[in-house]
Amino acid sequence: MSPDWKKWLDTPEAGTTAVDLAFLALEESFVARDLSQRRIIVRYFQHDVDRSLLGKVVFGPGAQGPPDFAHGGAMAALLDDAMGGACWLSGFPVLAVNLNITFRQMLPLETPCLVETRVTRVEGRKISTEGRILAQDRKTVFSEGEALFVVLEEKQLARFSPKIQAIITRLNQG
Repeated sequence: MSPDWKKWLDTPEAGTTAVDLAFLALEESFVARDLSQRRIIVRYFQHDVDRSLLGKVVFGPGAQGPPDFAHGGAMAALLDDAMGGACWLSGFPVLAVNLNITFRQMLPLETPCLVETRVTRVEGRKISTEGRILAQDRKTVFSEGEALFVVLEEKQLARFSPKIQAIITRLNQG
């Protein structure tokens, strides 16, 4: 990862604040905590006004599908992660039950881009979201998706580590 990307990734955009999502407490995860810095490098922020989720992201060489471009599965994984993150950020500890991803443009590897997601509907335990991966200038959409998540029950939440449970408790307190 280039030093310029690192600085860009870690710098909040105007009107956003870095967020502490529960799954970011994991030592390593497939998307949000790729310690190798070779697959998907992402930093999450919350829009101060509408509380939607913004991610700054770079797909590294470990996310390659077609030569020199991000794998569609890597883009889908990021959208799953970010749309779920929007739910957790809104106080809903969830797991995905359905993802619908549309690929619009091929995404060159090592291109700094954005992922924007938000909760669109809440019906009991069912949480609907939408999201998109787009160029920094927001003019090119690489992929977009909709997803349905289900809020976890207490017995399911009890399976998480104490570290994750503490973050869930803190998120639920406001």
